[in-house]
Amino acid sequence: MEKKDIVKYWKETSDRDYETMIHLFQSKDFHWSLFIGHLVIEKLLKAIFVINNDHNIVPPKTHDLLLLA
Repeated sequence: MEKKDIVKYWKETSDRDYETMIHLFQSKDFHWSLFIGHLVIEKLLKAIFVINNDHNIVPPKTHDLLLLA
């Protein structure tokens, strides 16, 4: 898989999760909306990781936003 395809994957899945987050927020399901929001940020950070690292196009397998940032 090429770098651009990996970035596209993270961006597209983040976009879908963002829509889910908005629906959950509108239905006042704030707890799950926040959880999905965390996933949105995580996926965007993984896309940025891939963009910024030529030597490694596989982001770390972690949910730690600080580590990814």
